[in-house]
Amino acid sequence: MNYKRVMKNSKAISPIFATLILIAIAVIAGVVVYMFTSGTLATMTGGGTAATEKVSVQGATISVGGSGTGKVTVYAQSTNNVAVTITSILIKDASGNSVLTINPTTVSPYVASLPAAGTLAQVGGTTYTLTGVTAGNTYSVTLVSTKGGSFTSSAIIAGA
Repeated sequence: MNYKRVMKNSKAISPIFATLILIAIAVIAGVVVYMFTSGTLATMTGGGTAATEKVSVQGATISVGGSGTGKVTVYAQSTNNVAVTITSILIKDASGNSVLTINPTTVSPYVASLPAAGTLAQVGGTTYTLTGVTAGNTYSVTLVSTKGGSFTSSAIIAGA
């Protein structure tokens, strides 16, 4: 009998308040996930390079010559106030398989580093051996930075 009296006098939280607390927890968890995926949290905690390098690949061309050599030119700019050094240019086929890796040169007017000012720059070199690249096929070009960032162009068709 004593047990029934104890249970009768206990009070619980209202279902409305319980629902509001659950909604608040869900919103806070969503904000944390968003900040983590957008790189804001990595920058605030001092780790990661997610928010430090941002590159916009504006366009790319691949010209294949008859002797297996050709020219790859990528037009890109840093969209953040951070200079980005490019270590390699990856050429991928339409399936996403890597066909060729090129180390960019700094022969004028090309650069291997994108300035922090956001100036459009040509990344690439004069002439490369383009083994596995065929004129008329669809490819994409990916720039890889020294900090591990990868920045991909839209699909392009290799020309002759």
